[in-house]
Amino acid sequence: MTKQRLSKSQSNKIKRAIFQHERHKNSYFWDTPIQASHRRKAERENSYIVKFRLAGDDYEYSSSVTCSAKNYYYDGSFFLNDERRNVRLFKNLL
Repeated sequence: MTKQRLSKSQSNKIKRAIFQHERHKNSYFWDTPIQASHRRKAERENSYIVKFRLAGDDYEYSSSVTCSAKNYYYDGSFFLNDERRNVRLFKNLL
């Protein structure tokens, strides 16, 4: 199987998803913002979905960040054709 070449846009999406995952995977231990409005802003800025198609396969990364008064909660999910995988899926594409 030959490796399909990534477009610059796809490569940037993959790098952003990996960076987000590596940055937030231990975020439970971070201090949260004191004000609720700042917590909601952090949630909005760090929760998003990245989707692209490569060689007939659909790739997706979903980042969900929620902040309570005491903790950050992060769920980063990687999918290949709607099947949940781990971060290696995206790392192997680079």
